[in-house]
Amino acid sequence: MAVWLSPIARNTMVEHCKSVYPNEGCGILVGEREGESWFIHRSVPVPNRNEERSRDRFEISPKDYLRVEKEANREGLEIVGFFHSHPDVPPFPSLTDAQFAWEGFVNIIVGVFNGQRVRVRAHIYDGKSFNELPVYVLLHGSWKLAQPEDLELLDLAGEVEPFISVSVKERLSSLEPNRILVVKFNYEPTLHNLPRLLIPTPHRILLIRWNEEGAWEALIRVGEKNETT
Repeated sequence: MAVWLSPIARNTMVEHCKSVYPNEGCGILVGEREGESWFIHRSVPVPNRNEERSRDRFEISPKDYLRVEKEANREGLEIVGFFHSHPDVPPFPSLTDAQFAWEGFVNIIVGVFNGQRVRVRAHIYDGKSFNELPVYVLLHGSWKLAQPEDLELLDLAGEVEPFISVSVKERLSSLEPNRILVVKFNYEPTLHNLPRLLIPTPHRILLIRWNEEGAWEALIRVGEKNETT
């Protein structure tokens, strides 16, 4: 289970929540669902109707909901959830959030601190409690290629080049074809180095994502071994 965001969906959501700080911002999430994963194509900010307690409550107008639903349907998409902010409060559901949560819908909370720093978390309400889901921003490839099974993690967070490239090449050479290696890193030049590294090899980058912990992850399908590897 995971929630995927397009870069523009995350940026629109975060910037709206920062712009209305110290009040709560809110909006509607438009996307699609496959299995137990959701992809958010667009986040649509809407006015917070709870003007009396806008510092710690939010309310979305039924008119705004119906308008966004109509627009989403024209695109072949649907409303999959909602977002709101917690000014200077961690982004975890409150008792009030549980009272108004819709079962099976994605609930994204943006913690906004001092009007600038943000933390983003996503939860699903099952009718009794909230379950947190990992949040990824898709930078390259298709989110549908992220298969949850048969993944091998190579955690290189905190490392730099050329150690990262050397470690990736060594690990790929030890894996059987069609295995998927997840390379986790937080050294930005690797975003450019890794695709170039794999050009002369049979290995394929399925996708590159950014997670809300502040690291990039590249999913690489291992190719058939040959002389170039």
